[in-house]
Amino acid sequence: MTFEHLLQGAEILSQSGNASISGIEYDSRRVKPGDAFVAIRGESSDGNNFIDKAISAGAVAVITDSASEKPRNGVAWAQVPHGRRALARLSTNFYKRPAERLTSTGITGTNGKSTTAFLIESILNAAGRKCALVGTIEYHVAGKVLPAPHTTPEALELNRMLADALGQGATETVMEVSSHALDQQRVYGIPFDVAVFTNLTRDHL
Repeated sequence: MTFEHLLQGAEILSQSGNASISGIEYDSRRVKPGDAFVAIRGESSDGNNFIDKAISAGAVAVITDSASEKPRNGVAWAQVPHGRRALARLSTNFYKRPAERLTSTGITGTNGKSTTAFLIESILNAAGRKCALVGTIEYHVAGKVLPAPHTTPEALELNRMLADALGQGATETVMEVSSHALDQQRVYGIPFDVAVFTNLTRDHL
């Protein structure tokens, strides 16, 4: 995929260069040759501080929301207004918009998300649908039960899982969507067909 195709639909302030992209990463420690590096700001660190490390590891393109960072020689470059939204859009593009080909149910609220997700998954499976589950307790993807480090994974991992599920014949996805995921744009660009709101209690007031 070219850098220009990867950026399709993303909010772009400035752009220079082009490159063939073989992967996306937001963690400089995982960058491989041919990757595009998306510099996002975390709670304790700023990916913009690791741009040069990512380039040294083989990144051929950089996406940043920092106006103070300047393009590096020989590397495709894009400045965006919001790094996390860009990560979500680019992840969607790279994995060929898997959520658009699944019937997606998103569940949010303070309490009851996991119970609701498992109930809906059970109903869909009993009805003969093939369902992927993303939630606090575990992930169910392509017939495998995977550990869940986050209720809702980062946009890159989320789109990768949805693409894997789709490739194994899934028709539905049921997803717990945490308040952190909403705030951090992890589900930005996911076209939910069904939205479930369980409740709002003092933990989120």
